[in-house]
Amino acid sequence: MKKCVSINDAVEGMILTKPVTNDKGMVLCSKGTSLNESLIKRFKEMQISVLYIESGIEMTEEEFIQEKDKIKKRFLNIKSDSILGKLKISLLKNLEEQKETNKE
Repeated sequence: MKKCVSINDAVEGMILTKPVTNDKGMVLCSKGTSLNESLIKRFKEMQISVLYIESGIEMTEEEFIQEKDKIKKRFLNIKSDSILGKLKISLLKNLEEQKETNKE
């Protein structure tokens, strides 16, 4: 599964799932490249802000539905305008994004 991470959270050994490009679309680093400290430093210098990397988490449609149900049950009695309600919304949104990223 693909995961979008901030360049500040990138660590050596992560594998790119999308090529890294500059603002003109030129490929700077190809898909499948394993990150090292030198590359991460270079990306920061080039003001690359996010990378798409392998998360190692793959989920079936059934597992996705189960995880979504778990989140909803845990926050069942929480008002949506509370801090916990906003956390629930954020968790569900993140789960949806993981699912969409997995399709790409």
